[in-house]
Amino acid sequence: MSIKYSILIEQLEVFISSRNQIDRILHDYENEIKNIVNEIKKHDPSVENIYKLFSIQNDLSALLYKYNYPLSDYLRDFIYEFDRQDEESVFYLIKEIVENKNFLNYG
Repeated sequence: MSIKYSILIEQLEVFISSRNQIDRILHDYENEIKNIVNEIKKHDPSVENIYKLFSIQNDLSALLYKYNYPLSDYLRDFIYEFDRQDEESVFYLIKEIVENKNFLNYG
């Protein structure tokens, strides 16, 4: 076995481990988003919940735009929908989440 091959395998193992960890974290983010959206739909259409989603969007947008990391359709759509973060958007998003049953609805 060559040194080059050994280094390649070692780096692939690091890459796969890192990718698995990142994907687990992204899954946690996705669940958190879905929980907040459901909270808004069913119980609490508050501005604070929208700001929580804005904060998550800020975290995730770096993965998409800076690192070009492959994200699920759900997370890409979430980043797009929550990109504009002004006061008008807050009330628009609350209305969309509460009234539009298909808003970020992936099952």
